[in-house]
Amino acid sequence: MSSETEAVLWFWGTTLVLAVALYFPVHRMIWVVRVRRAERQSGKPLSEAEREDMRRRSRMVAGIITICFAFLFNKALVRA
Repeated sequence: MSSETEAVLWFWGTTLVLAVALYFPVHRMIWVVRVRRAERQSGKPLSEAEREDMRRRSRMVAGIITICFAFLFNKALVRA
């Protein structure tokens, strides 16, 4: 492999590893914040169906956030 190919593979590989490592804590944090806010606003505990709906939406948001952050973080490291 050429050094350019190795650099590209290294960049995307580390981006993927960072995104996966950040996904789980970010997903959990977003989900907890959303559930607590909804329970505070309604004044009662949420049902399991409502919690699962929030968990599903939190997964999508966490995925987008972590992929974007990992890409931008690696991009900043490559420039430095």
